[in-house]
Amino acid sequence: IKSSAVSAFLRPVGRNVAAACRPNIATSTVNRRNFHVSRVANVQATDKLSSGASISGGSLTKEQLMEEVKRLPIADISAIAKYYNKEEVQEKQKIYPSYAGLIKHRFRVMAEVTVSKIFPAGFGWQAASVQAGNLGYEANSLGFFAITGAGDFAGVLIGHTLFMAGKKAAGFDVDMRAQAETGFLLGSAAFCSGFTWQPTLNALQEIGLSFNQSVVGVGAACALAFFGGLRACRTVYSPFMGGVEEPTYQNLKADAQLSVAIGGATGCFVGTDVSYGDANWLRGVVGIEDGTADMVGQVLAGSSTALGFAVTQTAQNVAMTKGKCWVD
Repeated sequence: IKSSAVSAFLRPVGRNVAAACRPNIATSTVNRRNFHVSRVANVQATDKLSSGASISGGSLTKEQLMEEVKRLPIADISAIAKYYNKEEVQEKQKIYPSYAGLIKHRFRVMAEVTVSKIFPAGFGWQAASVQAGNLGYEANSLGFFAITGAGDFAGVLIGHTLFMAGKKAAGFDVDMRAQAETGFLLGSAAFCSGFTWQPTLNALQEIGLSFNQSVVGVGAACALAFFGGLRACRTVYSPFMGGVEEPTYQNLKADAQLSVAIGGATGCFVGTDVSYGDANWLRGVVGIEDGTADMVGQVLAGSSTALGFAVTQTAQNVAMTKGKCWVD
C-alpha cells in the first residue's frame, strides 16, 4: 500500500501501537524498560504491508511497523510523532490532574529516593573510608578513592534493592530483577561520583578555596562524574539488562536533572569535614568531629547527602512544569 495509506492506517491505531512501542515506565525515570521485539500491537486491518507481507492475525509486529514507518514521508512521520506525544501528555494529565497532585507525587518519589539510595550512599562512603583507613590507605591515595567509591556503589545497590524488596513484600507490584539491575546501574554511577569526591576536595583545599567554594566545586565535579558514569553504563548494560534503558534523548534530560540533585548531595557532604572551622556553617548539623564513633559518623554522612539532595530536588520539584521533571 502507498505511504499515504500507511499514514492513514497508523493514525487510528493510536493507543494500541503507542503501547507496544513506548517503554514501560516504572517508578523512577532511570528505571524505564525497553520494549521487546516480540510484543505486538493489536490492530484491525486486512491490508498487506508495503513489503508485501500480510498482517498476520490482525497483528503488527514492531519490526513490521518500523519498516513501514521508514517508507513514510517526513511530514507524515512528524504528524504521527505529534499524535503519540499528545496521547502521552493526556495520560500524564490523568495521573496528575492538579498541581497539588503533581507536587505530592514529586515529593513522594523524592522521599523514596532519599531513603533508598541517597542516605545509604553517604553512609556507605563513610563506612568504606573507615575501612580504607584501617587498611592503611591515606586520604590522598588511589586505594582510598577506589574503596570509598565502592562504598558508595554498595550503599546505593543494597539500599535500593532492599527498599524495593520491602515494597514487594508490602504488596506492591515490583519486578525485582529489573529493580536489581536498576540498582546496579545507579550504584555504578555512584561509584564514579564517590571515587571523585575525595580527590576533588583535596585539590580544592590545596589551592586554598573557601568552604562555600569547595561545596560548589565538589558538587559540580561529582555531578559530572555521576552523569558521565550513568550515560556510559547505560550504553554498556542496556544490551543485556532488561531493566536498563539504552541512552536516549529523553533519559539524557532525566539523567542530567538527577545528576544535578546528586551534585547537591555530594556538595553538602563537604559539611562533614570540620577542618574548615567556623567557616563550615554545616558543622553543627552534619560535622564529623574527632572522636566521633564510627557508626555515628556514618549516620551523619548519610544525613548530609540526604539533606543536600532534598534541598536541590525540592527546588526542581517546585520550579519545573508538569512532565518536565525527572521524577514525573
